[in-house]
Amino acid sequence: MSEGFGTIKLVERADISLEKWDALVNKSTHSISMSSWYLDAVMENWSAYVLNDYELAIPIKISKKINFKYSLQALFLRAFTVLGSSSEKTKEFLHKTIETLDFCQINLVSELENELNEFEIKKSQYQFLGFNSDYETISKNYSENTKRKLKDFKKSQAEFTEVTDINLLIDLFKKEKGNQFKHLTTVSYEQLARLMNAAIENDYGIIKAITYKNELVAIGFFIKKNSELLYLKGIVNSNGKKIGAMQALFDRIIFENHVSCFGLDFGGSSNVGLASFNKKFGASDRNYIILKRNKMPWPFKIWVNRKLGI
Repeated sequence: MSEGFGTIKLVERADISLEKWDALVNKSTHSISMSSWYLDAVMENWSAYVLNDYELAIPIKISKKINFKYSLQALFLRAFTVLGSSSEKTKEFLHKTIETLDFCQINLVSELENELNEFEIKKSQYQFLGFNSDYETISKNYSENTKRKLKDFKKSQAEFTEVTDINLLIDLFKKEKGNQFKHLTTVSYEQLARLMNAAIENDYGIIKAITYKNELVAIGFFIKKNSELLYLKGIVNSNGKKIGAMQALFDRIIFENHVSCFGLDFGGSSNVGLASFNKKFGASDRNYIILKRNKMPWPFKIWVNRKLGI
């Protein structure tokens, strides 16, 4: 696509300049999820739309069905952003890339909302806790319930345990939540394992685990890169809940990283229960955008509308 503002190319993963891509990522406030190693783990054979010589770029996974091109949001990746500094070109860049798709359901960061006012969008939430003060001030803003759970944890004499095997998290999650999250298939768990291993291999992964009476009762996985801190996945069993193990796990990660990071991204949820848990640490809601678009011809349009929920 060639226009007055430059040329947009769809670049396959094998042809992406990692040096130029990483330079864009390191300037972004979304450097974890837009890193090439993260995208490799959650979106096999992804591509990127690139403006000129990496002036702007956005990753995308394009699939084809009956000669129609579409893109769906990858699991374990909350939202995409446009990388680069040419803000005056962002809207046109986004519109031209979206127009190449016959239908899509993709999530984008809230900063792009004003660039998408011509499209129908919905919003969803996650929770974020800013580290703009010392630990004592941050912890004073915990809810009374969280403070009480932390006292229960201290009384329990449960211990933080060093863990390196990410399968302990996946196995405990399957045991405790497998029936509730039946949409997570074997492929989904393999993708999660691939992502956690990639984070560890790049020295960004953090595992926190708690044992109580020789039993693993809580475990969580975090990703820390530059000054970003993301909670990816965790699980607590019934014995861990009784002693406040998950509250202790998050309190420890906050204590250890409140100086070096600008905040904790809880990975968040619109689920009322999970959001409530996160907010009890002082976290607040933040939005991201869900863009669903369908320009398929009839009768395919009806089928896609049902698939995308539009």
